[in-house]
Amino acid sequence: MVGVSAQKMIGQPAPTIELADRNGSPWMLANQRGKTIVLIFHRHIH
Repeated sequence: MVGVSAQKMIGQPAPTIELADRNGSPWMLANQRGKTIVLIFHRHIH
């Protein structure tokens, strides 16, 4: 089931996302245009 806020985003351009990769280098979603991308978000608990 997709939430109401997610339904509003389907078919829309992804928001600007910039993260550090596992080596600490910057990674920008915009630089991946045209590629298939899978983002996995998880909560790290100490």
